[in-house]
Amino acid sequence: MRLKNLSFDNQFMPLIRIIFFIGLLLSLTSFIKPGLIKKIARCELIIDKSEIIPGNIIPITIATVLKDSSQILSSESNMNINFADYNFEIEGGAAIYEKSRTEMKLLILDNHFAQPSIQFSISLRRKKRISYSITLPIRYDVTQKVYFKGEDGYDPRANTDNGYRKIPLTNRVNLEFIDNAQTLTNNSDPNIIGGRGPDMHVYISLLDTLNHQRFLDVKIQLETGDSIQKYLPVDKGFLEIYSVGGKGGISKYGGKGGNGGNITVHITPEAKPYFDQVFIINHGGEGGALWRPKVDGHQQGPFGDDGNLKIVSWE
Repeated sequence: MRLKNLSFDNQFMPLIRIIFFIGLLLSLTSFIKPGLIKKIARCELIIDKSEIIPGNIIPITIATVLKDSSQILSSESNMNINFADYNFEIEGGAAIYEKSRTEMKLLILDNHFAQPSIQFSISLRRKKRISYSITLPIRYDVTQKVYFKGEDGYDPRANTDNGYRKIPLTNRVNLEFIDNAQTLTNNSDPNIIGGRGPDMHVYISLLDTLNHQRFLDVKIQLETGDSIQKYLPVDKGFLEIYSVGGKGGISKYGGKGGNGGNITVHITPEAKPYFDQVFIINHGGEGGALWRPKVDGHQQGPFGDDGNLKIVSWE
């Protein structure tokens, strides 16, 4: 009998180990330790309300509050309570941009301008009466931004592998190698000059909603064919549109900054009285640093040129 039992154990030992491993894995992924569920008093969402602006990407955190008033934050609980332990629902002007067990980011949408609010609801999966709901407004009384910038020029000191690092950094730099790459002696090298901001067309018109709210409808059409739609309540808030040049790269004389993008604004007669709510910024980029700064105060290359701005009527 003893030999038979030993044979049985040997035969099923791999299966037993698999079952044990699965049980251990489930215990790890459930995150709520035995007995902890009874200690939970309530939960709430932590959100920076000032950042709920159209186009923003904002992080949110779940705080699980225990009966002793201590908190377990989802962002800090790799082996405890986090987003995996909650049901999460969202309605209105936001969408999940990124989510993991310990992190969630929301994208505030642009197209919910007529009903600018977001409803959040969460409930603990294993104890559904532990729940929380909140409705928050999307802010339009602030400044929205759309930002584009040309690529920065070549910098041999950079730490990245995207084409800008040419030499390893040590206490002594191989200047001859840099000269061979024309980064010190040829200040007109295209790799040294900052990239220009993208050209774009901006279309501005006036929009009336069903409840008689008025908005500026602003469509930003890029030279790549991509477009961005923004909405701005009349007499409330501002919109800044950037297309600026990249910073010049490091060189003997400092690489020139990139030029700002050329922008054409098409605006309807109805929207023109509210054009002061939209700001266009298309200045040139900052000049690059000198490899060996001069003693005469010259510390960087020339700035890039500002882009052109043209405003035309749009019927």
